[in-house]
Amino acid sequence: MISITGTLAAFFLVIYLLSRNKSLATAMLAGSLLVGITASDSLTANLAAFFPTLYQALIDPITIQLVSLVALVTVFAYIMKEISLLQELIEITRYFISNLYLTITAIPSVIGMLPIPGGAIFSAPIIAPLGEKMEMSGARMTSINIYYRHLWYFCFPYIPSLIIAASLSGLNVYTIAAMHLPIVAIMIVVGWLYYTRTESRVVENASRSASRKSRQQGQDKEIKYQVRPSWKKILEVIMPFIIVLFPPIFLPIEFTFSLLLGIIYVILIKRESFQLKMISRGFDGKLTLGVLGIMIFRTFIENSEGVFNLTEIFMEAGIPLLLLALIIPFLAGLLTGNHVGAIGIAYPILLVLFTDSNLYSLWHMIIFSSSYFGYVLSPFHLCNLMTIEYFDTTLKKYYRDMVIPFTGTAAGIMVLSIIYYYFLNG
Repeated sequence: MISITGTLAAFFLVIYLLSRNKSLATAMLAGSLLVGITASDSLTANLAAFFPTLYQALIDPITIQLVSLVALVTVFAYIMKEISLLQELIEITRYFISNLYLTITAIPSVIGMLPIPGGAIFSAPIIAPLGEKMEMSGARMTSINIYYRHLWYFCFPYIPSLIIAASLSGLNVYTIAAMHLPIVAIMIVVGWLYYTRTESRVVENASRSASRKSRQQGQDKEIKYQVRPSWKKILEVIMPFIIVLFPPIFLPIEFTFSLLLGIIYVILIKRESFQLKMISRGFDGKLTLGVLGIMIFRTFIENSEGVFNLTEIFMEAGIPLLLLALIIPFLAGLLTGNHVGAIGIAYPILLVLFTDSNLYSLWHMIIFSSSYFGYVLSPFHLCNLMTIEYFDTTLKKYYRDMVIPFTGTAAGIMVLSIIYYYFLNG
C-alpha cells in the first residue's frame, strides 16, 4: 500500500509544484524522492535502492541521449532563428501553403511521423513565429503542437508504441493501423473545427515573460517571397532539417550526432552571419535540467511497485471489463508519461482477458486509445513539459485548451467503437 500512496502522492506533488511555478527539474526531483522512498513496503530496501536507482537513471543511454538532444536542439533552433534560416523556412512554407492554419499544423504533424524522443521541441521553434503572427497564446501554441505532433500515433507503422502494441497483441501492425485510421480522420476534423473557430485573437491574459520575448527578438525582419523561391534557396533552407531528421532513420547513428552535423552545416553555410556567442545563448540550461529530472522520475516510477499494485487492486475489485480497459491503460500512461511503457504495463494484464473474444481487435483499440490519452495528457510527458516550458505557459492553461479537442476525439472514438462492435458481431 505504501508504494501506491507514494506514487499517487508524487503525482500530485509534481502537479502542485509546477502550478506554483517551481522549475521542472525541482518538481521532478521532488517527485522522484517521494517515489523512491515509497517504492515498496520496506523502507530499508527503498533507502538502500535509492542511490543505485538514481545512478541507473543518470547512466541510462536514453537519458544521456535525450539530455544531449534537447541541449543541442535549443542551440540548433536559436542559430537557425538568428541567421534567418528559420524565418526563410516559414516564408517558403507559406508561399506554397497560403493558409496559416494548415502551415502551423502541418509542421508538427510531419515531424510527428519521425520517431524522435521529445520531438515536439523540434516543431515548437518553427511554429512560434507563426503563432505570434496569429496572436496565439502560449497555451494555444502548446496545444496545437502537442495535438498534431501525436496525430499519427494511431496509424503510422513506424511509431514505436504501435510496433510494441502489435508485438504484444499478436495483431499485424498494418491491421491495427487500418483499424485506427478513422481515429486520425476524427482528430483532423475535430482539430479543424476547434482550432479554426477559436484561433484568431487568442491572447494570453498574463503578460509575456522576458524569456519568451527574448526568443522573439530578431524576428521582426520578415522575408516575403512574392515570386516562387528558387530550388537552390529551397534546398539551402530545408537541408539542415534533412541532415538532422533523416540519417538516424536510415543509418545506425543517433539523433544527437545528426544534430551536431546540422549545426556544423548551418555554421558553415552562414559563416558570415554566425557568431560564437549564439551557441551559449541558444543553450537552455533550465529546459535541459528539466528533461534530466523527467528521466530520473521515469526510472523511479519504473522501479517502484506502485503502478503494478494499483493495477492489481483494480483487477481484484471486480470492476467491469470495459472500465478496466479504460482505467488501467489511462492511469499507466498518465503516471509514466511514456506510451511504450503504458502499453507494456496494460497489454500483458488486460489482453489475456479478451483472447477468446471475437471482439479482440476492438478491445485492443480501446486499450490503445485509453493509453494514448493518458500518455498525451500526462504531466510527466516529455513533449508536454518541454513545449510548455518553451512557450512559457502553464500546465493548467494547456489542459484548459486541450479539453475540447480531446473530448471531441474521445466522443468520436466511442461512436467508432459502437460501429465496430456491431460490425464484428455481425
